[in-house]
Amino acid sequence: MAGFSSRSVKRIEDYELITGKGRFVDDIRLRDTVYASFVRSSYPHALIRGVDVSDVAKDPRALLVLTFKDIEGLVEPYSFGDVNSDPMYVLARSKVRYVGEPIAMVVSSDPYTAHDLAERIVVDYEPLDGVSDPFKAVESDVRIHESAPRNIAFERDFEAGDVDGVFRSSSSFRVRLINQDLAPAPMETRGVLASFDGANLTVWVSTQTPYDLKEEILSRLKVDVKHVRVIQPHVGGAFGAKIFNYPEELLVALASYMLKRPVLWRATRTEDMITTNRGRALIADLEVAYSRDGEIRGLRGEIIADLGAYPWGTLLPVIAVRMLPGPYRIQNARVKAVGVYTNKVPLAAYRGAGRPEATFFIERIMDMVADELNMDPVDIRLRNMIRGDEMPYRNIFGLTYDSGDYRSTLEKGLEKLGYRELSRWADEEARRGNIIGVGFAFYIEITSGGPYESAIVRVGADGKVTIISGSTPTGQGDATVFAQLASEILGVPMENIEVLWGDTDLIGRGFGTFGSRTLAVGGGAVIKAAERVREKAVRVAATVLETDPEDIEIVDGVFRSRKDPSKTLTWKQVAEAAYSSFKGDLEPGLEAVAYYDPIKPVYPFGVHLAVVKLDPETGRVKILKYRSYDDVGKAINPMLAEGQIVGGIVQGIGQALLEHFIYDESSNPQNPNLAEYLIPTAVEVPDIEVNFQETPTHHPHRVRGVGEIGTIAAPPTVVSAVENALRRLGVRARLTEMPLTPSYIWSIINKG
Repeated sequence: MAGFSSRSVKRIEDYELITGKGRFVDDIRLRDTVYASFVRSSYPHALIRGVDVSDVAKDPRALLVLTFKDIEGLVEPYSFGDVNSDPMYVLARSKVRYVGEPIAMVVSSDPYTAHDLAERIVVDYEPLDGVSDPFKAVESDVRIHESAPRNIAFERDFEAGDVDGVFRSSSSFRVRLINQDLAPAPMETRGVLASFDGANLTVWVSTQTPYDLKEEILSRLKVDVKHVRVIQPHVGGAFGAKIFNYPEELLVALASYMLKRPVLWRATRTEDMITTNRGRALIADLEVAYSRDGEIRGLRGEIIADLGAYPWGTLLPVIAVRMLPGPYRIQNARVKAVGVYTNKVPLAAYRGAGRPEATFFIERIMDMVADELNMDPVDIRLRNMIRGDEMPYRNIFGLTYDSGDYRSTLEKGLEKLGYRELSRWADEEARRGNIIGVGFAFYIEITSGGPYESAIVRVGADGKVTIISGSTPTGQGDATVFAQLASEILGVPMENIEVLWGDTDLIGRGFGTFGSRTLAVGGGAVIKAAERVREKAVRVAATVLETDPEDIEIVDGVFRSRKDPSKTLTWKQVAEAAYSSFKGDLEPGLEAVAYYDPIKPVYPFGVHLAVVKLDPETGRVKILKYRSYDDVGKAINPMLAEGQIVGGIVQGIGQALLEHFIYDESSNPQNPNLAEYLIPTAVEVPDIEVNFQETPTHHPHRVRGVGEIGTIAAPPTVVSAVENALRRLGVRARLTEMPLTPSYIWSIINKG
């Protein structure tokens, strides 16, 4: 294919969802299903002296009661390689490390009875001091893991250039920048249904990675199961929090094996919030060296991850460090990635996974250097940006940016978004007593890395096409774009294409949806498979029409001889021939399986702008406008790409202004519900305008990935706008943490 078109096609996967016929885990009904409930730690840190299940075990309504002693030897605990960590048991053995950690499981005939029975189990705790502040954790006598001195899970140093030398010859300042704890809070809480028929185990689960769960079940459950099938039904949001497998998924599968009945568990909202992995929670303690003409000459310090109770999120500070230079030509840096244990639910991926944090850190630093030097924040960025003629560019920590002209994108983007005009308007409004702020941020992000992804493209004897993807979309609309790609390659109308995914019995191995890779990598596999099918179909048509394959063209879904246009075949006729016993050197059938290896990642980039209004009397911030200018490569379906960016921006606004998963000093969660954990509603979301530019990539469809852009760019953009509004009020403040709640902003205003 010479290239793919860009078309805003309506989603093909929405009919079931908008008619109420979608099937999520909790919608699946199997005969004789029973229900699981969990006893969870009510302490953030405690020894377990005993678990008394005797009262419940005598109750005939308790079909199964499990504690660690019952599953020892049946479930392999989690270990974490070179990281300083004790094992993580799916049911706590002798110690709990966060509120919500599972201790026991009860199965009964209905969820309410199971819950009541679980409440009757008595756990004998010996409470230990808990710690929620990672800085205090490293100084504390509290030992969360015996194998982790000072509660440090790992440390990794990154260094390049003459760091100490540039600091000796430069001006400098120190800053602590904080990304707060966030709860992913997907619309659908976690859930799992397992059914064992005596030989085969089938598991339905709200996940991003069904193939990984299949391998976890096969490797961790020490039971005799002939075959494991994992099915991902519709997923009501995931945002990275459903990448990793959770103890409940293994335990429900084990319970079904033991009872030989279907077992279902679905988390309540509070249960989900205290047990689903946290997001963000990275803190940068950095010193910045700069010259008087605005060059960022060096960085040194640490990026600390509050890992919570177990080290699931160890990659996050590493990603943040490696992405810290952003689009800027920073040549000297020494930054340490550190993972610290606290008594919180574990930290793991959340939409952006290290890139939002890195972008917040470096964009805040750029604004602060501009403030130090009284320079225009645009000029300070242009002074330091990588030039287009330097691409591909290897940053100091080893990442190679593939393509793009960041300086041109910043200048064109701010012009298109109306930055100068809006700033002048804000000045005029200030004279009328209206406090307006205009801010922007530039971002670069990394997407579509490995491993490979898989796809099968099959044309049936009726001429209709089935695509089976190893990717596992969770609501982004990727099935639609897969169909668009195949439609262009094969010349088949989209209404004749069906896309299937999320079932480990459909294709040998897939990897899933994460890292903005589904269209880039999963789509690459669809393209390869579809091209192979097209090639074979052309050969079949040539055989039937008694001509050479080079003579065949496909026009409007019809195979036609260039030499004699009267000789034509429909896809149905070609497919019938392919599945018949026609003579030739081709095997019957018309399908292909393909695996696409992305080889290397690509790097979306762009500039976002926000306009806010500040109420000095209350500290309330209202976003009036939000605009973006994004280089996503080829936007195969601009409508879906825009939807993904808008959704991410809304989540980024949530981080900037509203969201904070709060723990007290001992690590007791304080707001584990949607009454107190505030997420954006339609009231808080402004009109959002999305604009695209296109710089090609090495992928066959030239895409970059869009799913995480909004959460990466929005927080520093909104914070910059609020800081700008404060300046117009006469308050010179440097905002270093989020959320910018009314009380926080009010306190800054009243401190002057």
